[in-house]
Amino acid sequence: MARPLKMFMRGKSITQLQEVLRRMGYNIKDQKALFGVDTRDAVKSFQKQHSLKSTGHVDEALMKQMQGGAAPVGHESEDKVKAKALPTNQAELDALVRLLIQQKVFTQDEWDKEKKKVVPSSLI
Repeated sequence: MARPLKMFMRGKSITQLQEVLRRMGYNIKDQKALFGVDTRDAVKSFQKQHSLKSTGHVDEALMKQMQGGAAPVGHESEDKVKAKALPTNQAELDALVRLLIQQKVFTQDEWDKEKKKVVPSSLI
């Protein structure tokens, strides 16, 4: 990346950034490959959550941090990317639920009600 990504930029790097943000759970409604308001707000949110200066700009180091060392989108099959995103143990599932509640995807009460509906797989 030659220069930092920022508002109103377009291109393949923006598409990659948007995919990384979506995998982290951000809701990006901007046009594909356009660094718009949703993309900027997601970047700022990520920066704040990681105690970084909230600029809304993405340089090479921030992109690597967002990717968590993963290969860029497009270099792995979609199935492998989805498999990495799924929790693999109870601690990861608990962390995911906490994050979803923090992001206001659902409330603690909604989660508690949903857990009561769970049927053990041995009864199916």
